[in-house]
Amino acid sequence: MKKVWSLKRITSGFILVFFLIFLVLPLGKVVMTALSVENGTLVESLKQFFDQKWQLSFLNSLKFSLIAASCSTLLGFFLAYGNNFTNAGKRFLKVNTSILQFPMLLPTITYGFVLIYAFGKQGLWTKLLQHEWFNIYGSIGILLGFIIYTLPPIFLLINNSMAYLDNRLFIVSRLMGDSWWQSLHRTVLSPLYRVLAVAFLQGFFMSFTDFGIPSAVGGQTPFITTLLYDGFMGTIPDFQYGSLVALTMLFPSIISILILNHLQKKVVRYEKPQALVLKKNRFRDWAFRSLFILTSTFILGVFLILLVIPFLTNWPFDLQPTLQNFAAFLQDDSLLTTLKNSLLMALLTAAIGTIFAYFAALMTSREKKIYKINQLIDSVSTITNSIPGMVLGVAYLLIFSSSSLHNTLMILVIVTVVHYFATPYQMAKEALQKMNLNWENTAKLMGDRWITTVWRILIPNSKLTIVDMFSYYFFNAMVTISAVVFLTSANTMIITAKLKELQHFGRFNDIFMLSLFLLLINLIMQLLTQLIKRRLTNEQKKNSCFPWLYRLSPIIKRLQQR
Repeated sequence: MKKVWSLKRITSGFILVFFLIFLVLPLGKVVMTALSVENGTLVESLKQFFDQKWQLSFLNSLKFSLIAASCSTLLGFFLAYGNNFTNAGKRFLKVNTSILQFPMLLPTITYGFVLIYAFGKQGLWTKLLQHEWFNIYGSIGILLGFIIYTLPPIFLLINNSMAYLDNRLFIVSRLMGDSWWQSLHRTVLSPLYRVLAVAFLQGFFMSFTDFGIPSAVGGQTPFITTLLYDGFMGTIPDFQYGSLVALTMLFPSIISILILNHLQKKVVRYEKPQALVLKKNRFRDWAFRSLFILTSTFILGVFLILLVIPFLTNWPFDLQPTLQNFAAFLQDDSLLTTLKNSLLMALLTAAIGTIFAYFAALMTSREKKIYKINQLIDSVSTITNSIPGMVLGVAYLLIFSSSSLHNTLMILVIVTVVHYFATPYQMAKEALQKMNLNWENTAKLMGDRWITTVWRILIPNSKLTIVDMFSYYFFNAMVTISAVVFLTSANTMIITAKLKELQHFGRFNDIFMLSLFLLLINLIMQLLTQLIKRRLTNEQKKNSCFPWLYRLSPIIKRLQQR
């Protein structure tokens, strides 16, 4: 018993120390750097900081994030409604929902480049339509990029919640004489208020803290993220100024956490939701089909650039098909090294992050008595997603710049593990909480150690969740830029940071080639993930189809021994 408890306490202590070193101390370093005073007083330094440049950058980030989050939430709601409350066709909806998730496989900085080559003065669609509909640099380009970026996760969040609504109440509401709008409000909108608010906050936070899109199509429009980048990586770095910018980026995080905690009280649950037999309505079905088609066509039209531009000799002057760009890419050692670094970093992040998040969830979800150290782990784990990636990157740059971790691939792995920790942790926690808490007690009576119980019982019963955790970490590690843009070096350059460097030299063919390979890697990983999950699901169904066989197996073994 003592050995089991000591192993658990060592695990809890290790997790807490990890967060102390790689989350609390770096953020503390940012605060200390921001509030340090060399000349004059702190008040004078703050007055100089909150100048017109900061105000304009902060207001731009606030304005564009609010508009983009509002548009994505509204569009995501209508798409989710069409997916759940129309007869648009299962195959049609499945194809279009898959297209909606396509942008999640690419980094945000790529969105800006494809938008430029799609709708710029020399863009593909500008040439085909022989008209430049808008200036892609500035407001319109940023909004389009933010909407493409935030729509997929917002749609998934609303769609998943809408699938659990008890649709029978809609019929009851109409039978009671309510109008269509009243029924929609009472049976769909009202139960989804919290989810819609969460989706909006998520879209706002993603846009506010994104660096890739403003750096690609922002033009001369300043943003808080580009201001932070200039503070640390500009011609004349100013670490105190950059640290103050990083602190101001935490304001939306604090506000969003307070709002989300308040919304936790407004959860609506249904015991037995059932599918609704929808009334035939051709106008409604075709209206939502048109919405899906327009959205999917726009997304495909934008990202079609990745399959066209790299295989042309010199867009837009020489449109002859060629593989010369592909051959040049394969001969460039620096680009191939970047590709290998990204793949290695993503695999290490997925493996280490999944193990770390799983054991953290074990500490907080499999004990009947929750100790203070585990409560502290749970509190820290749930707020990691609310810390902007650029703030983490700045914090690591300040505190680890003179350590052995500096300019290594491991520091990229650690910052990505911490940045995206909250979601895999919640996945594991929910899966482990659904399991019988008496399994460990039964294993103790049989003489098994705690780690043996975890390996033989808990992990086999959460394989699907572990696969989801691994894929979540892998995809995000492949496309992240905000958390790693300050920490890469010539030897540890990864794709997203390399894209920013290539933009500076105008090497757009290499940009598209790298993006294309990144997309290919993510598609292969997604296919492998689906195949593994399908196999695990079939094994579970097979095992559940013959429960009597497993009950008889001990009796059969005894008969064989006799």
